[in-house]
Amino acid sequence: MGVVIKQSFWGTVIAYLGVIVGYFNTLYLRAEYFDLSQIGLFTLITANAMIVSPVSSFGMGSSFIKYFPSFEAGKRNQFFTFLLLITIIGNGLVLLTGFLLRDHIAARYLETAPTYINYLSITAIIIVSNSLFELFFSYSRTIMKVIFPSFLRDVYLRIASLLLVFGYAIDWWNFNGAVIGLGLIYLLAFVFLFIQLVVYHGFRFNFSFGFIDKKWRINLLKFGSYSMLLAGSFALLNNVSYDQVTTILGPEMNGIFTTCFFIAMIVEMPRRNMAKVISPILSSEFEKNNMAEVEKLYKRGSITMSVLGLLLFIGIVTNLQSLFDFIPKGSDFQTGFWVVIGVCLVKLSLMTSSFAGEIINFSEMYKYNLIFQVLAAVILIALNSIFIAQWGLNGAVISYMSAIFFHILLKVAFVRYHFGIHPLMKSHVPLFIIGALVTISAYFFKTGLHPVFDITIRSILTVIVYVFLIYRFRISADINKIIHSTFERFLKINLPK
Repeated sequence: MGVVIKQSFWGTVIAYLGVIVGYFNTLYLRAEYFDLSQIGLFTLITANAMIVSPVSSFGMGSSFIKYFPSFEAGKRNQFFTFLLLITIIGNGLVLLTGFLLRDHIAARYLETAPTYINYLSITAIIIVSNSLFELFFSYSRTIMKVIFPSFLRDVYLRIASLLLVFGYAIDWWNFNGAVIGLGLIYLLAFVFLFIQLVVYHGFRFNFSFGFIDKKWRINLLKFGSYSMLLAGSFALLNNVSYDQVTTILGPEMNGIFTTCFFIAMIVEMPRRNMAKVISPILSSEFEKNNMAEVEKLYKRGSITMSVLGLLLFIGIVTNLQSLFDFIPKGSDFQTGFWVVIGVCLVKLSLMTSSFAGEIINFSEMYKYNLIFQVLAAVILIALNSIFIAQWGLNGAVISYMSAIFFHILLKVAFVRYHFGIHPLMKSHVPLFIIGALVTISAYFFKTGLHPVFDITIRSILTVIVYVFLIYRFRISADINKIIHSTFERFLKINLPK
């Protein structure tokens, strides 16, 4: 258990370090030295690769995690090597399909983003590199060695991307060189992980996999297909809007859209880390059929994440204008004001919905998660094709909000219908009243100072007032315990309970 806690702790630290690097790169370096079209293209290259990568891997990473305990230690490398060959074949088929359809793909971008056509090969490199990286990341998970691959994914890629922009800024290379470098850093991420597994963890290829009979191949085909569709639909939900904004409005508007979208992503960060901790607990309680404990975790998770998410929501919304006044090209990014607000609302709703998706996933009806996700992806693509042309970036965020809200409601309603539980508590009402009052007060409170000082002062005051009210009205028992322990440990103050 100590290994799991250590890996989880450092994984969380690495994730937040990656967010800090990502914010600096996105809101300052790229905004300062790239033009809007270059920002849009740089993001599009990676986004399209992330959409295709789950398909090219055939879901083999998830298959290895699911089935590796079924094999004795001596046969696991053979099993992994077999899955690696399938992944390589999958990538080959995807690249061949892309080559055969290259004229149709190019025609899609010819009118609004003809420059992107020159970078399709870089997208292909990232597709292959990422699918192989994720497969070997799965291997690292099974031996509980996730710190290094987490660092590569969450920090190295962001730092390397930052250096590509920095090199462009000081004329070490032109934009084409930066794009080529983008493909190279993803390729190197896979190479670094592969070398680490070989040198430090004794990984070796073993092509003696004759024991994988027809029964196993059918199992792999079924679960691999499920995993591929699940990961692919998730990738679509998170990336397809970038592609559609580019093809309908052009890369300049995608540069604004992607930057504004990224600003709001931090609202969901606490959920990602809590889900890693809560998932094995939920799984255990389902095994014991202890639905009372599942409901308790469901509700406690909702109120706790709502408290954290609402604080981040308030911080972004009330400081957004000052942020635009401070960052390079802020007047251009201000076009995406409602993109930030809309995505923040979506992420806050995800936090409030708690672990509905995880509850479905650990039940016998786990395949409904795939159905709901595919439906949401189809709705998003359909709405984007209508609304973006009519309302521009606001149309894109309306489509995104509609699709994700629909996805959330489906999951919450499904859990309510089949398990008789929901995530809401009475304390959600005073929480959102507090959130509304603090948001309005902070939004209209102006210091008149430089944007950096304005953001700093308003953020400090907002945190103090918000945390006091949350504590005073006992919104979340878990949050109150954290406040108590913080005051006792660091300030040596015993607060009344």
